[in-house]
Amino acid sequence: MFLYLAVLTINEWIFAQLKRGNTMPNPAKIFISSAYDKDLIPMRRGLKKELEDAGHSVLMFEDNFYPWNPNFMKTCLQKVIESNIFILLLNANEGTYWEEHKCTPTYQEFRTAVKEGKYIIAFLDTEIKNMYEEHIKADLIKRYDGYVDQNHRKPDYTMDLVNCVIENDLGNRQREKVLHIHPFVWAFIFDVQAENIWTEELVLVESEAAYRKIKGYLSDSLGEGIKLVPMKENIYENAIAAEEFATYQDYTITLLSYMDNGTITNWTEFLEAGIKPLMGDKIYQRPGTVLAEEIGHFEHCTALTVYKLIDDTMKLCGSYGAKTPTTGYALTNEDSYVIETFLQKSDVIGYSKEKNLLYYTLNIKDYVLCFHYPLDDTWNEVKVEAFKNEISCAIIKTTLFTDFLADLIGGIRYV
Repeated sequence: MFLYLAVLTINEWIFAQLKRGNTMPNPAKIFISSAYDKDLIPMRRGLKKELEDAGHSVLMFEDNFYPWNPNFMKTCLQKVIESNIFILLLNANEGTYWEEHKCTPTYQEFRTAVKEGKYIIAFLDTEIKNMYEEHIKADLIKRYDGYVDQNHRKPDYTMDLVNCVIENDLGNRQREKVLHIHPFVWAFIFDVQAENIWTEELVLVESEAAYRKIKGYLSDSLGEGIKLVPMKENIYENAIAAEEFATYQDYTITLLSYMDNGTITNWTEFLEAGIKPLMGDKIYQRPGTVLAEEIGHFEHCTALTVYKLIDDTMKLCGSYGAKTPTTGYALTNEDSYVIETFLQKSDVIGYSKEKNLLYYTLNIKDYVLCFHYPLDDTWNEVKVEAFKNEISCAIIKTTLFTDFLADLIGGIRYV
C-alpha cells in the first residue's frame, strides 16, 4: 500500500504540473529521507529502484552523495533543495540526535523541504503511530495550545513540551510503554502533522513478505512518459568580505564629510546618508540555529530621528524621513521610547500599531537615536512583544553601521 500511495500521490502532483504546461525531458527528482536504521535499508533501496525504473531520479544519502563533501549536512540540504518531491519515512529510530540543536539530520532535511515548498509525502510506522495517538498526541496538543495561548508564539522546540507530557501528564503504565522511544520521535511526528502533512501508516520493518506485498502495489504509470520541469532555484550569494568592507568604507567617508569642526553641517542629509545601508531583513524564531524558521520581516529603515538631553528634555537635533517628528520629550514622559532608552541606557524595541512601525532606539552619551522600520502585515503589539529578542537578533546584522553612526553622533558638539 505504501508504494502504491507514494506513486499515486506523486502522479497527482505531476499531472498538476502538466496542466500548468511544465513539460520538459527531465525526470522528477525524489529525495528519500529517514533516520539511518538497518530495518529501513531494504525498503529505501527497493523504493529507490522502483522509482528509478519508472524513469525518475532518486536521491538517497548512502547511494548518491555522502562522499562528495566533508560537510555532509550542507550537501544533504542542498540535495533537498534541488529535489521536487520529498518522501519521509518515520519509525521508532530517532537517528543521530544533536542535543545542542534538539534535532536530527532527518528533521533538518524535513524542515528544509517545508521551507522550500517541496511536495512532501510522509509515512509513519504503524506501531509508532498507534503508540503516539494512544499515549502522547492529546496531551501534547493541549500543552502546545496552552503555550501558544500564554506566550503568543510557537515554542522554540516541541521536544520540551514532549518531555513535560512524559514527566507530568502520563500515568506510570503509560510512561513505561513509551520510555524506550526517544522523546524526539514524538516531537517529530507532531511537527510533521502540524504542517498539515498527512502521515500514512505502514509497517516499516524488514520483512520479505511485507516487502513483496508493498512492491505489488507499485503502479507502472509513473514511468509512462510523464516528465516534469525541475524547479529552478534562485541562488543568492552573500557579499564577499572585500565588498562589505568597501561598503562600510564608503559609509564612514560619506558621514564624515558632513562634519566640520566637531559639528554636523546638515542634519537632514547626514541622517539620510546614515540610513542608506540599513536594509530590511527576515526575522527568525530560533535565529542562528539549524532550525531557524522565518516568522516575518521588516523593511528598509525609512526614518531616523536624533534627540539630545538639554536641561530636563530630550530635544530633537535632526530627523530624516519622519513627516512630523516630535520636537521634544520631557524626562517624566513614561510613554516615550526615547525617554525609556535614555533612562535605562539600553537599546529598546518599540511598536506603533497605527503606523505598523518598529522603533529601534539606542543611547549614546546624551543622545538617543530612533530608527523606524516598517513591518509586514503579520505583526501586532502581542507578536512584537513575544519576539523582541528575535527582532533584536535580526536588527543586529546592521550594527556595524548603526554603531559607527551612534559613536559619531555621540562625539559631536551640538550647537
